[in-house]
Amino acid sequence: MNKFQWIDNVATERLLKDIRKANRGEFDASALADAPLLEHAKIIRGYCFALSGVVTGHPRLEDDKEILTSQLFWMDEELGICRSMNRWYRLARPNIKGH
Repeated sequence: MNKFQWIDNVATERLLKDIRKANRGEFDASALADAPLLEHAKIIRGYCFALSGVVTGHPRLEDDKEILTSQLFWMDEELGICRSMNRWYRLARPNIKGH
């Protein structure tokens, strides 16, 4: 039988730590300052929620490229930030509509 592993233990712990801190209103200012900027963000509904948009400042993707984030776990539209499975994003336009 194949074993399905969606993310490793280190990434899982980092994700959970970030969500717990966000729920308490505690944000790491340096992590958010270095977070990629996502413009024209839209919620995408499929097997999970994710965001699509044009990214700037991503450590592995070129600027001005349209992307689909990994699974969306936490978002605050008023603050203009969200946490996907892999990283924080800053939202250029926090007024997000699903599609």
